[in-house]
Amino acid sequence: LITLAKEGLRSLILMLALLLGAVMLPRAAALTLPPFPLPVGSALAQFGHAIHHLLEPPPATLRASTLEQLTNAAAPRADGEIRLFAARPAEGLVPEGQPLPVLCVLHEFFGLSESICDKAQGLADALGCFVVAPDTFRGVTTSFIPYAIWLALTTPQERVNADLDDVLRWAAEQPGVDGKRVAVMGFCYGGAKAIRYTTQARPNAATVVFYGSPVSDVAELERLRAPVCAVYGTDDAQFPQSTVDGFKAALETAEIEHEVVSYFGVGHAFWKDMAQIHEEQMPQLAAWRLSINFLRNFYSGSESFSKKRAFLEFMLAQQEAEDALEGDGVEYEGEGGVEE
Repeated sequence: LITLAKEGLRSLILMLALLLGAVMLPRAAALTLPPFPLPVGSALAQFGHAIHHLLEPPPATLRASTLEQLTNAAAPRADGEIRLFAARPAEGLVPEGQPLPVLCVLHEFFGLSESICDKAQGLADALGCFVVAPDTFRGVTTSFIPYAIWLALTTPQERVNADLDDVLRWAAEQPGVDGKRVAVMGFCYGGAKAIRYTTQARPNAATVVFYGSPVSDVAELERLRAPVCAVYGTDDAQFPQSTVDGFKAALETAEIEHEVVSYFGVGHAFWKDMAQIHEEQMPQLAAWRLSINFLRNFYSGSESFSKKRAFLEFMLAQQEAEDALEGDGVEYEGEGGVEE
């Protein structure tokens, strides 16, 4: 009873903190709250997805950094600029003169962070690509979870789509960059924005979703002209396995090449930082290798693992069909059914 009382009190305090964070904190910081752009039903659904974050502390690796400290470039937009972190492969990793494909990395609902910038540089080095990690919140980053939820709920997809168009246009203009080979990767909030950006605005870009809200509408997925890779944890309270299975089934129905993998024993947002990769922690390293190989195959135009697997499954089905036609190996003689 004491434990239940403590949990109830904690939940009540966190709910009050959410209200204060959504209303009082931005005003105290002299920030203007954005108009709430979502229909009530959609807002409640997204709030339901995000509410579990209130029961979790922010990642230990999330450091308080300003956008000025995190960003090193800006892409122009019609009414201003979009701050971003841009990363190229370290010297010597890519042959001189080799064009760099583009990877756009979208942050979690905390906003652009040191963790995302570290991942961006790691991805640039591993893939030999030009990585851009834009600030989709347009000037805000936070470690306060209630405010982070508010930012996620009040950032409309249409605005993100327009910003990503501007960012990728800017990226394509940079020296040594091949702006025709583009992929979009996102984490949590960013994963949801990534799959919706490619289905709505950039169907020729490959998509990598790390534990983001999936698109399960077959008609929307059918717009895609590039493959999808998605990573989840089996213990994710936000996206249970039934949701992941629905996403996979929709991709199969839409006939979109895909790799959707759920890793056992981990929950939401299990890949925190590059240190986990350097230390070869599992399943973080496995998820890293999956996404790296997926993107490397996409950029090079090589046959993906999913295509190879589909071919092997087809050949296995053909063999099983042939075995069935050959019968059970028992020979019969005459109408009396005399066995030999």
